[in-house]
Amino acid sequence: MTRIAHLSDLHLLEPAVRARRGGDWFRVHYLSLRRSIDYVARRARAEQALRAAADHGFDHLVITGDLTEDGALVQYEVLADVLEASGIPPERITLLPGNHDAYGTAVPWDIAVQGPLARWAGTSREGSAAWLDDCVIVPVSSAVPQTFLRSSGRVESHALDHVGAIAGREPGRPVVIAQHHPPYAVMHQWVHGLLNHEEVTGLLEARDNVSVLHGHIHRRKERGLVVGGPLRIFSPYAVADNATPLRMYDVVDGLLRPLAPLAPRPDPLGAVVRDVEAMGGVVLRDVGAFGELVRRDVEHLGEALLHDVEHLGESLLHDVEHLGDAIRAEEPRPGIRRS
Repeated sequence: MTRIAHLSDLHLLEPAVRARRGGDWFRVHYLSLRRSIDYVARRARAEQALRAAADHGFDHLVITGDLTEDGALVQYEVLADVLEASGIPPERITLLPGNHDAYGTAVPWDIAVQGPLARWAGTSREGSAAWLDDCVIVPVSSAVPQTFLRSSGRVESHALDHVGAIAGREPGRPVVIAQHHPPYAVMHQWVHGLLNHEEVTGLLEARDNVSVLHGHIHRRKERGLVVGGPLRIFSPYAVADNATPLRMYDVVDGLLRPLAPLAPRPDPLGAVVRDVEAMGGVVLRDVGAFGELVRRDVEHLGEALLHDVEHLGESLLHDVEHLGDAIRAEEPRPGIRRS
């Protein structure tokens, strides 16, 4: 029996993230609106999640996207360090990109798996698959380059054809699609969802040996294609903002059977309070930084205005003196008649 571990949405940062400026600074602050911009804390959460997976034991680990906050090369280097330190063999891990991994000046996924993530390319690059004893895990990218004001995705038809071909060749073997976006409509679908989710659903309807592991929604969920039908679509909590993000599944009778939660579900109110506190800290810090910039600019402007006024005063005094000299030079001298 194969056991699969599932993590998602690490949102890793780089050590020098607070040194960002301009558009890069704004993008990472916007994307981290509900999360503290804390490199150490996010790395620690990822390390803790990997330790939990290793402690419980698994045959293969899937991490379904949003590996980084905005796809910077140095963030992928952090991910590689974290994975390396976990001691989990690369061939037992499948990685895939999410929408956050394709923002701004993000490194394209095919470049990432040739560079910092090269050790994990065999099970993570486009067209690859992890062949286990009684199932196949196929990574499928739903990440598309787009403005960071959107978070939608799309799965290319050739990727679905690849999955369909594997499922057709192995009708008795479960095939697991690992992708970031859920294969169903979500709230604000046009800006936040998988734009061609019907195509993925169509594949699931055509191939009853296919299931989906996804991320993106930051919630632990499972569902079937029809009410009362077998569960075939699963997601975990996000590593970046939850203390118990790990999900585990056993492959039983051709289907994924989710194991019971490994820890009590977090208190939703507590999570909201933490989010508000984190967001408040970010806002206060940013307002303070902005206020300091404004204060310095006002001081510089005041000094410049004072200098200009002094210079203008000196110029006016010089002009008045010069005019007075000119007027005196034009005054008629005694005994001289002007015609």
